[in-house]
Amino acid sequence: MSKQAPIETEPSDRKVLFSAFGWIGVIFIFALILAVAYLPNRAVDAEEINAGERLQLREEVEAEQDRLVASYEWVNQEEGTVRLPVERAMRLTVEELRAENNGETEPTP
Repeated sequence: MSKQAPIETEPSDRKVLFSAFGWIGVIFIFALILAVAYLPNRAVDAEEINAGERLQLREEVEAEQDRLVASYEWVNQEEGTVRLPVERAMRLTVEELRAENNGETEPTP
């Protein structure tokens, strides 16, 4: 009679461990290849490029609008047209309307 080696039906712990490390290594290498291939060539969004310029332009426009709303300035000196601050213009308009209504007995609708 000849003796034969026993047939292993279940893998040993060592084989399972090497197999698990092998698959983890394959997944890691795949992720590394994707990162190296994708990240340097990522398209930069146009919004990111222009965000600083738009913010600076917005601040300039708002500063100019604030200056126009709150300052006195000649618009046309020959015709006598002047730019007034909004608060001052509203007060003058209310005073003019009160003066007009004081002469009338009934307010106009």
